Amino acid sequence: MGEIKRTIAFLGLALFTLTSCDEKKIANKSMEDKLPIGYYLKKTDNLLTEGINRIHQEVDITRTDWQIINAINENAEIDRQQIADQLSDFANKETINEAVATLLSRQLIHEDNYLSLTEKGKDLYRTCFQKQKMFRQKAMSNITEADYLQTIVTLKKIIDNLE
Repeated sequence: MGEIKRTIAFLGLALFTLTSCDEKKIANKSMEDKLPIGYYLKKTDNLLTEGINRIHQEVDITRTDWQIINAINENAEIDRQQIADQLSDFANKETINEAVATLLSRQLIHEDNYLSLTEKGKDLYRTCFQKQKMFRQKAMSNITEADYLQTIVTLKKIIDNLE
């Protein structure tokens, strides 16, 4: 569920970025000329997904691989079932097991009772995390914390209205 909250937060940030980067131009349009919020959400999601996919491609992993590597990095003792539970909104158990098998064969992770990152896996994690951090900073440029928080509040209200 933490990954969902991060995704919502990231989408909120990106949504605000897209809608505020040319506020004067948008403010001058009549209400009927403005695009619906769904456009901005979809455009933001596409740009974020493309950017993150590019980063993953550069380090030769998939998004599921990253989620597994990140979960292992954040949890000292995590097993396959816990990862499957944690990532159930993003991938089914079979996909997760296939990704774990790939990560094991690439010697990025190790499995005893729990999954852990190898030195090679730790290096890949650090490299990928740094690239993602720079990407997020680019997405967040010129956005105040107050603007970001207001976007999240608004998106949460939309989610609550639709659930």
